[in-house]
Amino acid sequence: MPAVEIPKSNQTVDVQIVDTTFRIKDGPLAIFMGPVIEGQEKLNVGGFGYLVTHTELSPVSGEERIRKVLFDLGPPKDWKSDLPEPLVKRVGSWEDDGAVITIEKHVSEVLEDGGVDLNTIEALIWSHAHWDHTGRPSLFPPAVNLIVGPSVSSKFSPGYPENPDAPFLSQEFAGRNVTELSFESSTLTIGGMKAIDFFNDGSFYILDAPGHADGHINALARTTISQDSLDDTFIFLGADSYHLGSQLRPNSYTSLPTSVDIPNLTPCPCPGELFERIHPLPVGGDPSRTPFHIIPEKSVAINAKAAQEVINKIQAFDADERVFVLNAHEWNYYDVLEVFPKTANGWKKKGWKEKARWRFLGDFQRAVDLAATTRK
Repeated sequence: MPAVEIPKSNQTVDVQIVDTTFRIKDGPLAIFMGPVIEGQEKLNVGGFGYLVTHTELSPVSGEERIRKVLFDLGPPKDWKSDLPEPLVKRVGSWEDDGAVITIEKHVSEVLEDGGVDLNTIEALIWSHAHWDHTGRPSLFPPAVNLIVGPSVSSKFSPGYPENPDAPFLSQEFAGRNVTELSFESSTLTIGGMKAIDFFNDGSFYILDAPGHADGHINALARTTISQDSLDDTFIFLGADSYHLGSQLRPNSYTSLPTSVDIPNLTPCPCPGELFERIHPLPVGGDPSRTPFHIIPEKSVAINAKAAQEVINKIQAFDADERVFVLNAHEWNYYDVLEVFPKTANGWKKKGWKEKARWRFLGDFQRAVDLAATTRK
């Protein structure tokens, strides 16, 4: 297995996985990944945000300084009134096609319910400006900064309706300090991705992850440290670089196992050969070492080639046993993870990576059943 070269540090951050309460059942799949596999034509997703807490000692007084940032906010609860009209129509068309969209709370409500004073949050970080990640910054105190990826502010400011192309309302930028990141001067690269050392101590990196959307970014958080740094652990925040593990695995690093043990999957354990049967590879390919899905040219991605290259880089992080890779939407991880207000830093000892790695195959139950029927 490869080991991604990550700078050494003796500093960590605390990561809490926030369930934003966002769910889509039977949403569109083909606009995110392809080829579509018969029996798996729809996509079920949830929505994660990440509360990242950094603790540092003042070099003068020796007192602790606690800094909190929120990476991704999920969607606004009242999305039909809190998003630009053109966007509401577009997302509404998903409902017309049978999707069921539910959002119980704003992420600000989730945090407050968990005991977080919103005034203690230093910054909100958008991985990108799609509606299901931007939330409602206007519900946070004006002193809370908003940090966005390259070109997001310059392209979409001040927001809709003043800027008709903006995917958020102008009230979300109004009266708030908005910082647009740039990787142009960065000399730091991690796993082939340009990086910004956010707290300047190696505990939390912002990574350039172009292709899915304007200014799309990922992040890498150091969750534990070891004596020689070789066994430090990390959580990779993949945002929308991919939407389902089938775009990431199997691959040349991580092959499909001969047997898969996933709750609610029949038969269980399930022979890996059953999934090889439904793999949409051309004849002669190796289904045990090739992802089931790629990003199609006609997709929500603004640059499918660049987005696919990012996935290729994330595969190396995913294969590194020190790194737990998460994206923003994999609903099938919910029975593995412990979410806010609990911490995720002990993920490795709890075996989350091994338990979650092949969970996406549960989405293929109907496809496997159809293939079995056809063979009969």
